[in-house]
Amino acid sequence: MVLGQLPELLIQGAMVSAVYALIAIGFTMIFGVGGVLNLAHGALIMAGAYVFGLLVRDTFVGWLTLPPLVAFPVAVAIVALMSLALYEVLVRWIEENVVITFLATVIVAVIGTELALFYFGSPNLGMSLVPGSLNLAEYGIGMRIRYVQLIGFVVSWVVIGLLWYYITQTDDGRSILAASMSERGAVLTAVNLHAVRAKTWLIAGGLAGIAGVFLGSADGATPMMWLNPLALAFIIVVIGGIGSVKGSVVAAYLIGYLEQFTVTFIGHQFRGILSLVLLLLFILYLPQGLYGREFTHE
Repeated sequence: MVLGQLPELLIQGAMVSAVYALIAIGFTMIFGVGGVLNLAHGALIMAGAYVFGLLVRDTFVGWLTLPPLVAFPVAVAIVALMSLALYEVLVRWIEENVVITFLATVIVAVIGTELALFYFGSPNLGMSLVPGSLNLAEYGIGMRIRYVQLIGFVVSWVVIGLLWYYITQTDDGRSILAASMSERGAVLTAVNLHAVRAKTWLIAGGLAGIAGVFLGSADGATPMMWLNPLALAFIIVVIGGIGSVKGSVVAAYLIGYLEQFTVTFIGHQFRGILSLVLLLLFILYLPQGLYGREFTHE
């Protein structure tokens, strides 16, 4: 390893991994509570980027243009409501059949992609939450960090901290924890399973929306932008332990740093290779992941 590149690897890995964690937490929360592998989660990430892009660009609807810092929470709220609507309108009625639910969310994701292609085409839709970058040369590090990456890191950890507090320290949040541990036990303690699942989809949609805004601000929005984040979410959730929020955070950083190591020292074209190799090793030798399935349905 070239020691001079270590600071860049550490910083870039931290920036990327924070957003990866948001994506994976939403994915694993839905599975933990309802046992649903929500493949539409990726489409919601894409929706977050496009909704934010529409709100900040006057080329689409001039009278609706909002400042980026106002458009950000509005876009997140819209995607959260889209996720809730997906649950209430579709998933709620079929969630007992795992295969049908899986296929239905795939179909929703494909429909979302086709709609994005129809309305926006394949070209990249550029947008910016916060322009500019921070030059770290004066600190002896030969790199720049874009402000959007820095804010993404901070916002991600603030959101993760608030979510952790909500789930572990409030009665409303603990109902989600109870449903994850045991549906039967949750029902016996008067927990409304439908309300819990609806809240979980709402929260997961909000997390997807946040991730979508930052990914779109960093690289622009395209109809296929959701494929790589969804694949990463699956890898992270399996490695961290399906249903484990803590495992998703740890695995997100593991994968994020592994990717940055690959890009820095092997080549960008091999970016995802080591992550897939690691996933294969976990499937073969540690299928329960780093933290295992924290809770099981009874």
